[in-house]
Amino acid sequence: MEKFDVVIVGGGLGGLLCGNILSREGKKVCIIEKNEKLGGCIQSFSKNKSIFNTGLNYTESLAEGEVLYKYFKYFQIIDKIKIRQLDIDAFEKISFASDTTEYPYAQGHDNFVEKLCQYFPKEKANLNKYITNLERVCNCFPFYNLDNSNSIKIDEKDLSTSVYQYLNFTTQDAKLQQVLGGLNSLYAGVKEKTPLYVHALINYSFIKSSWRFVDGSSQLAERIADVVRANGGVIMRSAEVKSFDGSTNNIDHVKLTDGQYIYADTYISNLHPSTTFNMINADLSKKAYKIRINSLQNTMGMFSLYIVLKKNKFQYLNFNHHYFSDWNVWTNDYNEKCWPEHYMLYTPAISASSQFATGIVALTYMKYDEVKKWENSYINMRGEEYLDFKRRKAEKLIDLISLKFPNLREQIETYYTATPLSYRDYTGTPDGSSYGILKDFNNPYATIITPKTKFSNLFLTGQNLNMHGILGVSISAALTSAEIIGREYLFKKLCDI
Repeated sequence: MEKFDVVIVGGGLGGLLCGNILSREGKKVCIIEKNEKLGGCIQSFSKNKSIFNTGLNYTESLAEGEVLYKYFKYFQIIDKIKIRQLDIDAFEKISFASDTTEYPYAQGHDNFVEKLCQYFPKEKANLNKYITNLERVCNCFPFYNLDNSNSIKIDEKDLSTSVYQYLNFTTQDAKLQQVLGGLNSLYAGVKEKTPLYVHALINYSFIKSSWRFVDGSSQLAERIADVVRANGGVIMRSAEVKSFDGSTNNIDHVKLTDGQYIYADTYISNLHPSTTFNMINADLSKKAYKIRINSLQNTMGMFSLYIVLKKNKFQYLNFNHHYFSDWNVWTNDYNEKCWPEHYMLYTPAISASSQFATGIVALTYMKYDEVKKWENSYINMRGEEYLDFKRRKAEKLIDLISLKFPNLREQIETYYTATPLSYRDYTGTPDGSSYGILKDFNNPYATIITPKTKFSNLFLTGQNLNMHGILGVSISAALTSAEIIGREYLFKKLCDI
């Protein structure tokens, strides 16, 4: 019977990165992924010769010397991925229905402030204070700042401060408050709950520098997997874990749906925490802890529109566009009757051309309740009523996009769609949540999930713990791996890159 040092359940980004780190440290690693494709939320796919991503296809802080660059260099993939830097002076554009202005997010502290000051000339001091404070919050997070001591602790106030309140405190200009909150779709923030640190880790990291994957984000998963295999790691695809089994203090093995048992000394779950603990026998897991995890609210899901464009008809956009039909960027005011009230739109980067786009991805919020009637069905088996529902939604979203891009309809060849059910089935996230557990500044420690569990040899990783995005998941993987190979040891290795 083969036994591994570490079994990792879930071949999403967090699981793959843990496999990368641990296999290079001499651990005998096995990654188990239920789908044929690796990557989870960073999967990409091709339709009508157009490449699309299941999630966002851009990432942050990848300029030489910046934090994600150091992580990617440590992961041995920095020279193996194809990336393109987004527009320096406007990597994001924020717009509102009642205002013709497109407010830019520029890369770099000074550039960000300078470009927004063209629209808010009296706010320079406030904008500088805003960026400086975001930097301070980020640098206090474990394994974010790889130049300073690993002993820096985040201020309790930053965990229990609302981003909504912080933006109101930063500036009295209501319009600027909304613009600074305009990247909300990168973390699905809720006015009454989302903490400042979630906003800071996203906004500051992208303002440092922003990059788009060329020819799809799946390349990231494959290059990480290459390193795992090169170091003797085993990756099982189309293999689904049914349960974690063992004793009250220790996991002994995982059981696959085909009946196989896989044994290891240590286990890491890249699944949503509630999914993980629901796969553990009720007699083994702490009932109170399981109830707490299952009771946590998840972030809202997304409706995704994948548009295949006619050849050489739509200009490639080297930025992302966030559009709001009202002066409100928060998800808690979501109104199904007025849907859609927002979208984030981007054109995937392809190596064949930087002038014209072959496709468009548009994302907007969607409540799981809207698709709940089909929750007992599976992909491609939901029936004609579901397909009609998606078509109606797609047409409404195209109508909204056409207000900003008037000639869009005549440039469309065809389109495809996905709902929170699609995300649920592909990524295993309860309710098809876009960013996992919703963080709550009112009770921050209830929604912060540590890598350690009540089982001595079971650890958690991935975006569901504390941080979102590729950088957030990279840090999460490092923190999880550090529990196994030593925190100071791994931190020093990362700092020496």
